[in-house]
Amino acid sequence: MEQILHSISGSLHVLAAVTWIGGMIYNMFAVAPALKHLGTPRAHAINMIAAGRYSPLTWGSLAVLIVTGIYAVSGNVDKLSPLFGQPAGVVLFVKLLLVTALVVILLYQIYTLSPQMKKIITPATPKDQENALEMARAGNTANLWSRTHLIVGITIIILAVILAELLE
Repeated sequence: MEQILHSISGSLHVLAAVTWIGGMIYNMFAVAPALKHLGTPRAHAINMIAAGRYSPLTWGSLAVLIVTGIYAVSGNVDKLSPLFGQPAGVVLFVKLLLVTALVVILLYQIYTLSPQMKKIITPATPKDQENALEMARAGNTANLWSRTHLIVGITIIILAVILAELLE
C-alpha cells in the first residue's frame, strides 16, 4: 500500500510541475508571440485575462506540489539527514530555496506587476506618449520576471530529477 501511495504522490507531483511550468512555456513561446501583432495594450490585456483564467490551475498545482513534496521528503528522511551531510540533502536544500524564490516571484507578479499593468491598460488612462513609455517599461519588467520564473522552474525540475536519482 505504501508503494502505491508513493507512486500516486510522485505522479501527482510530476503532473503538477508539468502543469505549472508547461503553462509558462506555452504562454512565453506560443501565446505572447501570437499576441504581438495586436499592439502592446491589447496584447497585455488579453495575456492578463488568460493568466487570470489559468491562475486557479497555477495555485492548485502549487498546493499539490507542496503536499506531495512534503510526503516525498517524509518518506526519505533517513537519506536526507543530516541535510548538508548527504548529497541528496544538499540538492533538496537548493531545490527548496529555488521553490521559495519561485513562489516569491509568482506573488510579486500577481500582487505588484499585475495591478500596475491593469492600471496602465485601463481605458480611462490617456493614450499619450507617456502612457506608451510606461506600458513598455512595465511590459519589459513583466517579461523579465516571467523569464526568470521559467528559468527557476526549469532548474527546479532538473534538481528534482537529480534528487530522485540520488534517492534511489
